[in-house]
Formats: sequence, structure tokens, C-alpha cells
Amino acid sequence: MRTVRNVLSISMAAVGLSFVGPVFAGDSLDPQTAENLKTAMHGEAFAHLKYSDFAKKARESGHPELAKLFNQNSKVEAYEHFAREADAAGLVESDKQNLLGSMAQEHYENTKMYVSFAKQADNVGDNKVADMFRQIAADEGDHYTLYKRALKKLNNGEMD
Repeated sequence: MRTVRNVLSISMAAVGLSFVGPVFAGDSLDPQTAENLKTAMHGEAFAHLKYSDFAKKARESGHPELAKLFNQNSKVEAYEHFAREADAAGLVESDKQNLLGSMAQEHYENTKMYVSFAKQADNVGDNKVADMFRQIAADEGDHYTLYKRALKKLNNGEMD
């Protein structure tokens, strides 16, 4: 189940990364370079989550030294590699743009991506996974609603 969670997290990150526009040092990027950054960020995000889960398993198995190694590398993947690549790709924009992009991502996941994933899983008899996809789709709808409220507050000058 942990592996499924990590794959789903990376899938969600992939949708979010589709909104990336380069602003690294004010330069525009070649389309292939931008695509390579997206691919690299996907890999770093996946490695971060995967290594975090591996660290948890190592702790549970009584191997704290191994857990520490996985945790250290997990942090490097996220807070060094991904962060540098995200900066180069221009992933983070204004608060309003970040909310709009997040809303679009959550709406897509809620209404299309997870609906499609659930249908496919149902069609091949993976009913537990299909149910999980439907539950996650509902969560994504909740996230969309929260971002929509936040955008309204931001636009009205009511956001702390």
C-alpha cells in the first residue's frame, strides 16, 4: 500500500509539473531542457518519498543506521536536487498563480485522472485499488474546494 501511495503522489506531482514555466535566471529554456527538468523533478520527488518509506521500514526492522542513510538521502533528493530543478524550471510563481495552478491540478485529478484510473482498475478486477482511487478523487475535490476558498480570500485581501 505504501508503494501505491508513493506512485500516486508522484502521479499528482506530474500533473502539477505540467504547469511549469522556466524562469531560471530570467532565461527561457529549450523545450527539451524544460522536459528534462520535469523528468528529473519527477524522479527526485519519487526518490524522496520512496526513501522516506524505506527509512520507516528500516526502523521497524531494527536497523536505525540504514534508516538514517535513507532519511539523509531522502532529504537531499527533495531539499537540494528537486529544489534546484524547480527553481531552474520556474515551478513557483505568485501566490495567485500557485493557487490557480493547484486548483487546475486538483480539479483534473478529481474529475478525470482518478475517475479513469478507477474505471481501469475495476475493468481488470483490481477493485480495492479502484475503491482507493475513488476515495483519493474525493480528497482531491476537497483540496480543490480549499484552494478555491483561499483564492477568494486572497483576492478579497482577507488572506493572512
